Amino acid sequence: MSQQNEAIVRRLIEEGWNRGNLAIVDDCLATGYTQEGPLETVRGPQGEKAMITKYRNAFPDCKVEIDEMFSAGDRVVARFSYSGTHRGDFEGIAPTGRSVQGKGIDVMHMLDGRIVASYSQWDALGLMQQLGVVTLPGKAKAAGA
Repeated sequence: MSQQNEAIVRRLIEEGWNRGNLAIVDDCLATGYTQEGPLETVRGPQGEKAMITKYRNAFPDCKVEIDEMFSAGDRVVARFSYSGTHRGDFEGIAPTGRSVQGKGIDVMHMLDGRIVASYSQWDALGLMQQLGVVTLPGKAKAAGA
């Protein structure tokens, strides 16, 4: 069962996130799916489709790579890397043309061959820094010196 669960997660990432195939979301996620992440909470397959669309519109060349994946029972954990170029509006931030990259981890709960919940942590602060909308106090001081 663990290998089947991992295959579902891999399919969502490869086909949904990397290729923009939103039809796959309904196959991979349960109707009551929820995802808790650093910038938002997503509810249901439609919410996931909207999130994929938002990120792919902002970063059309987005790529999510699975760095490591393992599973036990009804849980799948995926450590991932992401990259892309900011070419569209993102959270009210006009396109900067900057390339971004970062890392994250998802812990997913599976039931009957579908993802029912995902707890996602990724470097949202790092993304905002790379886009130039957030600076850390020490960095801002050094940059202005």
